[in-house]
Amino acid sequence: MVGGTVTASTTAAPSYRRAALMMTATSMLVPLGGLVTAPVLAHGLGAEGRGEMAAALAPATLILGIATLGLPEALTYFVAKRPSITRRALGWTALATAGAGLLSVVAVWFALPFLTAGDPELGRLVMIASLWNVPALVVGVLRGAATGRQMWAVIAWERIALTVLRVVILAALLLAGRLTVELAVLVSVVLPVVSGLVYMTLLTRPPKDADQPFDDPRIVAPLFRYGVATWHGSIASMAIARLADLLMLPLSDAQSLGLFVVAVTIADVPRVVTFAIQGTLFGVSSHTRDPARVTSTSRLTIIVGTLGCVAIGATLPWWIGPVFGDEFTAATVPTLMLLAGVIIMVPGLMASSGLSAWGRPGLRSAAQFLALGMNLTVFLTLVPILGIYGAAWAGSAGTTAFSVFTVAAAARVMKVRWTDFLIPRRADFVLLWKELLALVRRPARRR
Repeated sequence: MVGGTVTASTTAAPSYRRAALMMTATSMLVPLGGLVTAPVLAHGLGAEGRGEMAAALAPATLILGIATLGLPEALTYFVAKRPSITRRALGWTALATAGAGLLSVVAVWFALPFLTAGDPELGRLVMIASLWNVPALVVGVLRGAATGRQMWAVIAWERIALTVLRVVILAALLLAGRLTVELAVLVSVVLPVVSGLVYMTLLTRPPKDADQPFDDPRIVAPLFRYGVATWHGSIASMAIARLADLLMLPLSDAQSLGLFVVAVTIADVPRVVTFAIQGTLFGVSSHTRDPARVTSTSRLTIIVGTLGCVAIGATLPWWIGPVFGDEFTAATVPTLMLLAGVIIMVPGLMASSGLSAWGRPGLRSAAQFLALGMNLTVFLTLVPILGIYGAAWAGSAGTTAFSVFTVAAAARVMKVRWTDFLIPRRADFVLLWKELLALVRRPARRR
């Protein structure tokens, strides 16, 4: 087991309902902000400029995925149990991630001739974006600590600030006729650092809860063991996310890749919400373990996710053409397949949160590598034959393998039945109906 074992709980459970609602609502700002800024960037930069912007940001995005070392998740796990370690833990993790980020920047600098095809201006933008991602990595560890401290309002404000500032600044630059590739890149990499200033309260706000008894008084070694165990799985997840970008073109054609990108964009809407719920569940469960909370969240999210995916899928044929263009109607069926995959993924994600909160991040990483292996095998086999349909089948195969493994493992670790993650009960539907009525009545009472 990574880390220590909690032997008692001296604190009250945080308001999981409030945290889940807050994180789910603000998580929708990310895709909504993307929908607003996409046409702004398209009109302001044109196709060529948009491509240059993507090329400039690509290495920086890779740095954010690799150089975290799994430490934000480790901070969430340990700070949730021992709030008093916040400052010391932040010092070590910030130093480690910043160091890893700087090493990544050096690697990018050596790879510039390949990444930019010898274009010096593009190389300058790549280096600017990569350097700004070093403080962005520090913001990531601050966010992890804030999650452990159950600072949901602060996290929500960071999301709101980042989205609103990005939309307002890019729109203002477009209206003023000043939107350039360089300014667009700067907005993309500077604002995450600026919005992360809300986490400075972590350095001054004393913990309100007493530490829970822990069998290992050390900080650094358990933090890094947990982080590395999580980091392996993060690399596998990143590889899955980039699989189509890397292999679709050589195995199929550009049209299939373009269609698949649109299908993934649509399926990402319910997926973002699911990941927000998973992150909240991990943060709260790291503070106070409750197997029933994990399993009921899985069942409730299956119900909500199914309703959302069915609503998107049922209306998809009427709006995919008008929104994306008539040629993209060919992505309708693959999009439906990916939406089904989102539903399959739900119990696996919630079970993986349970594994991490119970101190078993290695099992979660093993599931992500299993998903990568299954996804890659099916992708290489079917994409040359079926194109975009093969890619959709590969995604479904990887998602199914991930969910089967994590649900089985979590059921054993948490000592619950695997069906508790999967099969909604009458009480779940009743609870959702009551929550819906409460949300509807609340604005009415205010009026």
